[in-house]
Amino acid sequence: MGIAPEEIAPGVHRLRLGRHALASNVYFVATGGGWALVDAGWASSAPVIRAAAATLFGEGNPPRAILLTHIHPDHSGAAGTLARQWHVQVHVAAAELPMAHGRYLPAFGMPLDRWAVVPLLRLLPARVRDRIEAAGDISDVTRAFGDPADLPGLPGWTAVPTPGHTPGHVAYHRADGVLLSGDAALTVDLNALTGVLTGRRRLSGPPRYTTWDPVRARRSLAGLAALRPRLLAPGHGDPVPVTGDELAALATRLTWWQRAARPQASTSDGGYRPPPRLYTRLQGTGRLLTRLGLTPRDVVTLEVPGRRTGAIRRTTLLRTDHDGAGHLVSITGESEWVRNVRAAGGRAVLARGRRKWPVLLTEIPAGERAPVIRAQLLRTGRRPDSARVAGDALAFFGITGEPGLAEIAEVAHRHPVFRIGPRAAG
Repeated sequence: MGIAPEEIAPGVHRLRLGRHALASNVYFVATGGGWALVDAGWASSAPVIRAAAATLFGEGNPPRAILLTHIHPDHSGAAGTLARQWHVQVHVAAAELPMAHGRYLPAFGMPLDRWAVVPLLRLLPARVRDRIEAAGDISDVTRAFGDPADLPGLPGWTAVPTPGHTPGHVAYHRADGVLLSGDAALTVDLNALTGVLTGRRRLSGPPRYTTWDPVRARRSLAGLAALRPRLLAPGHGDPVPVTGDELAALATRLTWWQRAARPQASTSDGGYRPPPRLYTRLQGTGRLLTRLGLTPRDVVTLEVPGRRTGAIRRTTLLRTDHDGAGHLVSITGESEWVRNVRAAGGRAVLARGRRKWPVLLTEIPAGERAPVIRAQLLRTGRRPDSARVAGDALAFFGITGEPGLAEIAEVAHRHPVFRIGPRAAG
């Protein structure tokens, strides 16, 4: 059950459905003598939504339209029932329309679908699965809206494409800065166990386990930041005042592992970024695992004399193959191993397992580094638009979004790259 609707902005009321962190919001928007419903909660929410609508607008006064930010059961579950009772249409972005049939579509799948929902459905008899799909089918009352600035039943609002959580996710924005963000931006962190259990307020992106494409979701956050909203009314969590800068920071927030693995800030010379403390602590373990052959095949140990002491310095690095040659890329810029290699005239030794071989490392010009750096980001068959590539590009090279050659070329001068060549014995 939900609590009474509350006015969060002129003409905009929020109804919270549920009492825990996973509670979802629906919004009643009064517009020029009529009103519209934005999102529709779970399938069981229909009576609560109808009662709230009667309280706000009177009995027998249906909305002009129902608009959805996206089709997920916690946001669209009651849409079909309400639309049929009120004799109105449900409107979504065109890219979202295929999901209105209630069937699982692999191209629209999210991690939770693949890990849990689909395996469980496969255990059910076919007739039971058919009933579940039929219950979620709202295709008979759902239409795609056309002009995002001329929304049915919602004059004065604009639909802002925010794909990522789902392919056709949209947010709804009003000129005075009110933003109904759906699951594109939340004010409860459903990516953290503490957030799920306690409902602790925190500006957050969509839950990764229910998000179709996290890279596009991150880009959509940057798009919302550009709107400079003043009030964020999310699909989950309480409406809160917000600034574009806060949303922009959220778009570039790293996971705990990316923060742990990210090089530290540059020192005063602007070139060397000390490696992360975690990386430094694990170097010994990394060398041992590489010697035992237990690390990926592209991991090697570089041995080079220290430029001051002459003692051998060992660093575990990734070898990147590009254009028929191996390369070493410094993600930390003008690092200690880079300076030692230069001082040694490029003469060094690489080791993996029990094998060691002398090499000559030749530094390549900044203008030729971008393809090698991109090859490192795309190693082991990674997709260019994957979350892992985007996270590494942001953490190590400061690139937001999909790392193309042009974007990498802008920062390549900060990251020395050495081509691995043979060295004559002695």
